[in-house]
Amino acid sequence: MVFDVYGTIAAINDRRSPFARLLQIGALRGRARTKEDSRTLMTNLWGLHEAAQFLGVELTATEFDELEQDLEAELDSITLYADVVPTIRALQRRGIKVALCSNLAKPYAAPITRLLPMPLEVYAWSFEHQAIKPDRSFYKQVCEELMCSPNQVLMIGDTPSADVSGPREVGMQSLLLDRKATTNSKDKVYTLTGLLDLL
Repeated sequence: MVFDVYGTIAAINDRRSPFARLLQIGALRGRARTKEDSRTLMTNLWGLHEAAQFLGVELTATEFDELEQDLEAELDSITLYADVVPTIRALQRRGIKVALCSNLAKPYAAPITRLLPMPLEVYAWSFEHQAIKPDRSFYKQVCEELMCSPNQVLMIGDTPSADVSGPREVGMQSLLLDRKATTNSKDKVYTLTGLLDLL
């Protein structure tokens, strides 16, 4: 079982978007934004300081402090959804391997491993794999780390392209998590506990 992270098992309750603000500051100072910016930020082992250096965005001390404070506020506001821990425990009791697979900048990983009270088999972070969903290679790496063939792996997440259609392209099974829905279907669940009923 492979879970997406933000929007699936965890929420950022105080969104400040410091990395997006870093790009905005750069744009105001003449650095043209590119389609690759988000990918670059999520596929390198960077915090804000390293990202600013690579992007060539010169920050004042005040600007850097504000971005760091925003980042800390976001990280401190992260919580797991109430259905996450019971679902993972139920899966592990059944002998099912559990993995996380997420596109994220490096600072956003530590709160998740700290909040989860149990170890998982695989933590597939984009900044460590130098790949992002829906790159086919990313899904294949996760399956390899789980020591499973793709057709033995089910992915669940809240983004159709990254968590549903992307995994299916490499032979994985997938389900969409739509927490705003009110019923489950064969391709969609609205809670993670609903997932257990489909297995």
